[in-house]
Amino acid sequence: MNVIFIMIDTLRRDHLSCYGTEKASQYFKKQIKTPHFDQFASRGTIFEQAYLGSFPCMPVRRDFWTGRYEFPWRGWGPLEDDDLDMFNLLRSHHYINMLISDHYHILERDAGNYHFGFNGWDMIRGQEHDPYLTEPLNNGIKESLDHTRSGAWYLHQKNLRGNQRYEEELYAPQVFRRAASWLETNATEKLKKDRPFCLMVECFDPHEPWDPPLHRVEELYPNGLKEKMPHSPVYGSANRFNEEELLQMRTLYTAELTLVDHWFGYFMDKVSQLNLWDDTVVVVTTDHGFFLGEHGLVGKPDLVPLYSDMSHIPLMIYHPEGKPNSRSSELVQLIDIFPTIIDSLNIDLPRNVNSQKPIAGSGHKKAWEGISERSLQLHGKSLLPILKGKSISTRQAVFSGKFGDMIRVSDGKWSLYLPPIEDNELYWYGVREPGRTFIGRRGEFEQENQRYTMEYRIPSYKKELYHVELDPTEGNNLSDHHHAEIERLEQLFILWLDEIDAPNEMKKRYGVLR
Repeated sequence: MNVIFIMIDTLRRDHLSCYGTEKASQYFKKQIKTPHFDQFASRGTIFEQAYLGSFPCMPVRRDFWTGRYEFPWRGWGPLEDDDLDMFNLLRSHHYINMLISDHYHILERDAGNYHFGFNGWDMIRGQEHDPYLTEPLNNGIKESLDHTRSGAWYLHQKNLRGNQRYEEELYAPQVFRRAASWLETNATEKLKKDRPFCLMVECFDPHEPWDPPLHRVEELYPNGLKEKMPHSPVYGSANRFNEEELLQMRTLYTAELTLVDHWFGYFMDKVSQLNLWDDTVVVVTTDHGFFLGEHGLVGKPDLVPLYSDMSHIPLMIYHPEGKPNSRSSELVQLIDIFPTIIDSLNIDLPRNVNSQKPIAGSGHKKAWEGISERSLQLHGKSLLPILKGKSISTRQAVFSGKFGDMIRVSDGKWSLYLPPIEDNELYWYGVREPGRTFIGRRGEFEQENQRYTMEYRIPSYKKELYHVELDPTEGNNLSDHHHAEIERLEQLFILWLDEIDAPNEMKKRYGVLR
């Protein structure tokens, strides 16, 4: 059995027609359609209640890579030396792993080692803040930055040398074309008999900066482009944007998404041409959403709640033995992908970590040398029974959060947002120096406890409660009226903290210490 993972950054579920695009389509007075995502979804299972765990980009990936929540222990950073990661595990079972990506964060200093478990990796350079080209632009664009154009837009244009390219030369087409080419070379019938493969495809679009082809913009926005559009809006309050700017922002995002859908379809055609559906598991998902004016917010601002627009994500999985065109309402999270894959491949977690054979090509380092017993305790649950059409219960609630920040607790009917209280402690656990913390600065390292003390800011927001079945946009805060629901969800939060053996100070930090 082979594996294909497709991680599409910043993919909002309410812009995929297989999930329903009624809300987003109202902006344009025409239905948004994503036919290629819809076609893929019809092959397998759509998870209606899928949620991110840790936020944002790299914390999501550590959840995905390790099958464990990251945010109770630390924030944005590299894999720890004692992590068991899915791709190294597959590699130890003689899988040929390949990463094709334009998500430059994987190679950055404060992440930087997520590609180590792959036999090969191909990085398309130049997205957003990627430190790629150094020659400056001399057209004045840097001096004209405002709320509609962040510094990312300048760097993005500098990496492109200010040129608009043909559609097939843009980033998403490059990613999917290279992924298709890799399959042509490495997924032939002869090679599959000798070695199974695992292909990870990461597409940074529709993450901003947005530069979709003009014809895709005009399909949604026939009034014509303005001279200054919000290609890379500054994160924060939506009050800085007028109605036309907000509509243009939504147009650019949606046009970029239709671009991704088209080239995703190109890649799926290659999967069909190579007859891979009979022996390949395919996972399609995202890391998070993006505020396009909802809750008065734009982008992914720091110190704001992870409302459903951000945390309720698409997840679609195809399995050759799965039930086609099915939907599941079970509560699932990205940490479930790791156990689902190894269950599908009949791979067991190592029990005696000191007795494993070396990974091929790993040199003197043993495959599981230094892997901790903690990392073998996956937080995720296998979704294979659901893919095969069986009815199982996954969990009572899902938990989403950003290190040190507000936590979202949801049972699918209600969502509770718990802010940290003022008098509490915060520690970053791990021996690697903290990367992006978003909430404060690191303090001293405690060798005995393997953690850093944190000097942090307390968010200013309060506890919030929403009945998401009746109020899916989370517009009516009911925290003053439904104390029993708050108590029930807080109890689920306490049980979860105990179940994952979270740091002791978490209960005090979020005011649930009984």
